[in-house]
Amino acid sequence: MGNFFDTFPRIPYDIQGKRLTNYQSVTNIFFRLRVIRSVLSNISSYYEHVISDVDTPEILAEKVYGNAEAHWIILMANDIIDPQYDWPLGYDAFNKYIIKKYGSIENAKTTYHHYEKVITRTNEFYGTIDETRLYIDETEQHEVDLDVPYDAYDTLPAEQGVVTINVGNGQTVVEITKRDRISNYDHEVELNEAKRTIKIIKPQYYQQIIREFDSLTQYSKNIPFIRGFR
Repeated sequence: MGNFFDTFPRIPYDIQGKRLTNYQSVTNIFFRLRVIRSVLSNISSYYEHVISDVDTPEILAEKVYGNAEAHWIILMANDIIDPQYDWPLGYDAFNKYIIKKYGSIENAKTTYHHYEKVITRTNEFYGTIDETRLYIDETEQHEVDLDVPYDAYDTLPAEQGVVTINVGNGQTVVEITKRDRISNYDHEVELNEAKRTIKIIKPQYYQQIIREFDSLTQYSKNIPFIRGFR
């Protein structure tokens, strides 16, 4: 994959923020905020797509816009700066990532990232089930259970309690509270899967986006020097 930042204009930038002559040519990442924003503000101008293991930005761009080089539109529409890390990994690549990070897949599956306090409420009259999951780790446990130390969650039974609540009109809700241990493997799977649903701008907006891009690219050549932030 080519670096989609190659499509962005470059600007002189004072990285050190000290001397007027200490400029380096850098990619204008702020440019992404001004392109296709108006298109994305209209919910009818795009649709959601679930990325498969064979999808790449180029493949999707070819399918949608008839031009693989337009992959930067898909990336920009989804605030993806680094396609290598912000795009979901396929099965083989994901397993290699797990092995590199945790030593082995088995180790990732048998070590734990965090706990979750799970509260399940079943309305027996309507037959509905509502589940609430509360994320618990060493930094956030105070928001859930002050009386249960973080380390103690490992020794708690999977099912901590069952309570039947009378909600009136002959209806009862059965509330079950338990703790769930989330392995490092399951945590990484969740993070990877969360990247799969993206926005695809409909092809009828393609020419409009290209015109706006070309216009802003020409304009950006005249942007003055920007001093570094300190």
